[in-house]
Amino acid sequence: MIDRRVFIQRSTFAVLAARFLAEAGPAAAHRGPRIGVLGDVNPIPWTVKSSAVEIECRWAEGRHDFLLELAAELVKLDVDAIVAAGAGPTRAAMNATRMIPIVFIVGGDPVTEGLVASAVRPGSNATGLSVPSEAEVARQRVRLLVEAVPGVRQIAVLSNPDNASNESALGHLRGAAWPAIEVRPFGARSTEEIERAFTVMRTEGTGGLLVLPDALFAIHSRRLVDLAAESQLPAVYGARSFAEAGGLMALHGDTAEVIRRTVGLVQRILAGEKPSTIPVEHLTRLELTMNLVTARTLGLTRPRELLARADAVIRG
Repeated sequence: MIDRRVFIQRSTFAVLAARFLAEAGPAAAHRGPRIGVLGDVNPIPWTVKSSAVEIECRWAEGRHDFLLELAAELVKLDVDAIVAAGAGPTRAAMNATRMIPIVFIVGGDPVTEGLVASAVRPGSNATGLSVPSEAEVARQRVRLLVEAVPGVRQIAVLSNPDNASNESALGHLRGAAWPAIEVRPFGARSTEEIERAFTVMRTEGTGGLLVLPDALFAIHSRRLVDLAAESQLPAVYGARSFAEAGGLMALHGDTAEVIRRTVGLVQRILAGEKPSTIPVEHLTRLELTMNLVTARTLGLTRPRELLARADAVIRG
């Protein structure tokens, strides 16, 4: 069952919200700005309330068909703006309202996704941030595994077949030239299928694992990391939280920068600008997080050469 409770916690977003929204301008006089947040799964620790802003969070927890209902809830709450994390949540928000401003965070080109008419002049009630698509980043993650595990011959790719961005990334990986390396896809739509995939990986002697970003995998991140450890599989993930939980490494977006830029766009909208005239912002920077403890446990020495490039190193 979906937990619809508002998350009340302090986090990076609380600090940023207080900093950037405290003087945001003409919000309703009887209260501070009320921002709705809509996503498949909680990607970063959004805060619900601070002295400057109230945030109503709605996460579908992997049930994509539930997004329309959650978006409608936010509209009924009369929020001043909606932050939508992902193309699916953005479409749900746009279907729910043509009046409330929407700030999206999507991978790839929002024009190609049909979210805006133009990156320069979106032309609707939505604008936001474009970050590297999973198809673009998947190859970089495979290269990291090849560098970290010399001589690897088979790399498993765990994906959710119901996730369009996962399928796109798989297509790009299949089309890439990987000399002497087999990229072996494993689809999983449930925890049972995840467990079965790891059983096959162990049987086949897989040498490395790439876990594509998906709500199901994020929800069960601890179990995924444990299965990789039990299987002695060096793995690369799409979110820092996996490396913090014990995964070998993660190549991911700069979360702090995403939050800062998102809040900046919300601030401009609350100050009176129209989303239709605010250009989409493009973020290209990726961060590498390494777990040195896991590297040592796996007996890997090459990750030491990656440490100089790592943005964060988990040492214990």
